[in-house]
Amino acid sequence: MTLSSNDPGLPPFGFTFELLRPGLFRTTFSSPTHPLPPHPSAALTAPNLAGVQVTAESTNSQKTISVGDVKATVNWNDCACCLAAAGWPESPQSTAIFHFAPTWSIQVGSPTTPITEENTLHVGLGEKAAPMNLSNRHFILSATDGFGYDIYRTDPLYKHIPLLINATPEGCVGIFSTSHSRGRYDIGSEIDGLWGHFKVYRQDYGGLEEYLMVGKTIQDVVRIYADLVGYPMLVPRWAFGYIAGGMKYSMLDEPRAADALMDFARKLKTHDIPCSAFQMSSGYTVAEIEPKTRNVFTWNLHRFPDPEGFVAKYHSEGIRIIANVKPYVLANHPSIKN
Repeated sequence: MTLSSNDPGLPPFGFTFELLRPGLFRTTFSSPTHPLPPHPSAALTAPNLAGVQVTAESTNSQKTISVGDVKATVNWNDCACCLAAAGWPESPQSTAIFHFAPTWSIQVGSPTTPITEENTLHVGLGEKAAPMNLSNRHFILSATDGFGYDIYRTDPLYKHIPLLINATPEGCVGIFSTSHSRGRYDIGSEIDGLWGHFKVYRQDYGGLEEYLMVGKTIQDVVRIYADLVGYPMLVPRWAFGYIAGGMKYSMLDEPRAADALMDFARKLKTHDIPCSAFQMSSGYTVAEIEPKTRNVFTWNLHRFPDPEGFVAKYHSEGIRIIANVKPYVLANHPSIKN
């Protein structure tokens, strides 16, 4: 389903809504000035509906797509979308488990998706601190160094995973944005005069690409999400041991970081403390001259005069080295030629 705006005061915006697989829908909202994410966190998934019965019904104002127990309705007069599940868990009636607020579902400026459910369980958003239920709270979506955070009050933390799962007795819906843009989620912490409590996703940059995942349980939604973005690699056995770390060690100039870390390894053996690995933090990449930036894939040769020898010594102690790799390259990186 594809819709286009014709407001003369705005760039031409396009809206799409499509069924990709049973339980998986994709929706976009974009324009030339609000392009879709250039590097989305999920590759575009090809539809796979082989052997699946899909029916569609259309009127002058809406279209309904039915697949299995799930029914999705888009009403373009009210700019609203509704997902309903029939027979979950026992009722023969079709029960709405997710719906956008009519008339203002998606707004220009910062793309938003207000939704009007309340009194349900909300979980997800990746690395968010306690408590697990995210209802009636607001969160910043950004990859930030959360050093020294408070588990009840600090936000954001390190990971940027804009997946929110809304769980009800009738079914569960996952909402996943593929943008890496900084954003914000308000989950029932705002109240509208007409619609009451609602949740809203605000994105700072670009157009909106979201996947809607429907399942009977949270496990169903997580499985659909993993099918979409990929499954994690099997964690090696050693990763379940004690993994040491500390930015202080790799930032030392006197004594040199390499010497301080070898002394740390000796203390572990003296006190009979098993250690599987050491997380290096980013001090080993700090440039020796101004500006002392962290340059990925480099070593500070004052702190670590012999990187290969240092790593070999740590390995001989049975301790693996885990490198801290920044997901970017600075313009003043020594490997970049002007």
